[in-house]
Amino acid sequence: MECPGCRAPNAPAARFCDQCGSRLPAPDADPTAGPEAVRLTPDDGSPADREAAPVGDRRIVTALFADLVDYVRMLAEHDAEEVKGRVDAALAAMDDAVVRFGGRREKFIGDAIFAVFGHPRARDDDPLRAALCALALRAALAELAEAGEEPLAIRIGVATGEVVAAPRLGRGSNEISLTGPAVVIAARIQALAGPGEILLDEATVRAARGRLAVEERGTRRLRGRPGPVHLFALRADRGLEAADRPTGRLLGRATERARLRGLLDAVRTTGLGQVGVVVGDAGMGKTRLLADLRADARAAGLRWTWAENVSYGTGEPYRFVRTFAQAIADEEGDDSGAIARRFLFTDDLDDQVARRIGGGIAAIAREAGFAGWEAEEPYTPTDPVEAMNAILEACRRYTVRLAEELGPRVIVIDDLHWVDPSSLPVIDQLVNVTPSIPFAVLIAMRPGPLADAMVRGVAERIELAGLGPDETGQLAAEVAGAELAPRDAAAVHERTGGNPLFVAETVRALTEDGSLVLRDGRLSMAAGRSPSGLPVTLRALLGARIDALSEPDREAVGVASVIGMRFPTRLVTDLLGRPATPVVFERLVDAALIEPLEEGDTWRFSHPLIRDAAYAGLLTSRRRTLHGILADRLAESGRAGIGQIARHRVAAGEVERAVPLLVQAARAAMTVGAVSEAAGFWATAAELAPSPADRTTFSEAASEALAAAGVGREAPA
Repeated sequence: MECPGCRAPNAPAARFCDQCGSRLPAPDADPTAGPEAVRLTPDDGSPADREAAPVGDRRIVTALFADLVDYVRMLAEHDAEEVKGRVDAALAAMDDAVVRFGGRREKFIGDAIFAVFGHPRARDDDPLRAALCALALRAALAELAEAGEEPLAIRIGVATGEVVAAPRLGRGSNEISLTGPAVVIAARIQALAGPGEILLDEATVRAARGRLAVEERGTRRLRGRPGPVHLFALRADRGLEAADRPTGRLLGRATERARLRGLLDAVRTTGLGQVGVVVGDAGMGKTRLLADLRADARAAGLRWTWAENVSYGTGEPYRFVRTFAQAIADEEGDDSGAIARRFLFTDDLDDQVARRIGGGIAAIAREAGFAGWEAEEPYTPTDPVEAMNAILEACRRYTVRLAEELGPRVIVIDDLHWVDPSSLPVIDQLVNVTPSIPFAVLIAMRPGPLADAMVRGVAERIELAGLGPDETGQLAAEVAGAELAPRDAAAVHERTGGNPLFVAETVRALTEDGSLVLRDGRLSMAAGRSPSGLPVTLRALLGARIDALSEPDREAVGVASVIGMRFPTRLVTDLLGRPATPVVFERLVDAALIEPLEEGDTWRFSHPLIRDAAYAGLLTSRRRTLHGILADRLAESGRAGIGQIARHRVAAGEVERAVPLLVQAARAAMTVGAVSEAAGFWATAAELAPSPADRTTFSEAASEALAAAGVGREAPA
């Protein structure tokens, strides 16, 4: 059976498309009537269908399938009750790992588990979380094996991609089903994995942004997939090694880097500490900028300590404190407990102070091998405030002694916005004590109240904005492997705002799908293409920002995305079917998703990719409904251009109403010399026209318009 949305082949009895996740029509149903067809070009919709839009959304998730190996053999060789006990313990440990990394266990399937990261709420590091969860699953099973017992082995598949999240069919059912290629691929590659092996698809590896140590496993063709899938075997989490080792050339940032280098020089020359806070949105290159200073720090005689915060660690008390202590211990080649004893419990330490700070350290480092003081019966505070004060006292002494014994250093605190709440007072204390010790404390974080609070008289705030047009062009050329034509480089800069991550992912996607073609040693957009796609990595990143909103705010962003980059309050109200209150727009401004325009009651998305992510999250049927309502409102207002109305009729699936408008818009464009725009209208009319004669006529008109614009057919690259 062919999917009416993406035209992919499926098995005759399939209910959902293996390629795009759309529900397939029954064998005797009209193939154009599927409610979840994914194409933005129309199916045969009508205004009468607009009130029937289903509840749900489209989202990027990472799916994980894990299956125990040799379950059938174990049943044959061992007592069934014993096997059940071992399998139940394994499944419980696997479930705990999924919860720990913020995933959602969708179901147990016999001796297997299916988990999803990114639903019901997305986070911008869901693929990394899923990969780390897979490593934790494998480790958990190894730990379960008792002495002399055969360890359980597991095979795991992880894949990232789009799914449709919508209520499962069935009267009275409120269960949400996830349907899409990510689920299919994860299940299929799990079956390909060997015992103890974790296989990832390319989207997962890419979205982890260098954090994973992987090995190539080549490409495989999977049943139901239109093309080969590139596979990787996961070996380990690179962790701090990935963040602390800069790769590639640092583009731009000369001013910001000079300011940071000035802080290092001040520590070296004066012996007094400095604090710098680098603030920027996700993808702006905060980590990359700080990592580039490592060689400068070493050249200046400063030691280098890098400690990161992770989103899945916010629920672990004092995680950052432990991470920092371990980084120092690794540097010294010793145990973190031994280092703490060396710094804290000196001969001149008062006994009462020793007992107090010993009790504080015991609360956060039980696993660190603190064997030297237990016999001294350290005081264990019972009041929470007293316990916090004891920990702060211990951490302050540790910091001062670190400076006295090991000398000047740079301390990088990455992703402070993800710090666990209990460690925040410790970091605040570190910032306050730094001016009196020879440390350069460099903090990277995203904008927000925490960033504002960190910048006091002792800290220098360094804002990271997008790269300029020239640097964007240079980065695009490095990613693509050749220089981009100036016009196309400018288009990439306008679309991405110079955000380095957005630039890299956009150009990589354009290169891979053939939108950029090599001509005379320079890459340029193929005819009819534009840098308008939204790679999976960016959809996941931006979708997480939208998912963090309340339901009313998410709905407002969704309907606004249908209107376009700019949208007036009145049209948002029309599409919502209820008044759009000012507080909703205020919250969206605070979230840096939209910004007000001077004309009043009109807004603009703060970034084209944010608008695209919001639009991509709508079910196709919901989009069609909204486009139809919007076309009606624009036609009634008499203030919209015919081309604008035509585009919304096309997106609404109203073919019979759209084609005459497209023809009218094409002719109007020709009369004012807008031949390229006219060619676009003619081409769309040719695609939709029901009769072969009209298709031929409109195609010829499009070709004539392109010729008039001096645009010929693209030669193959």
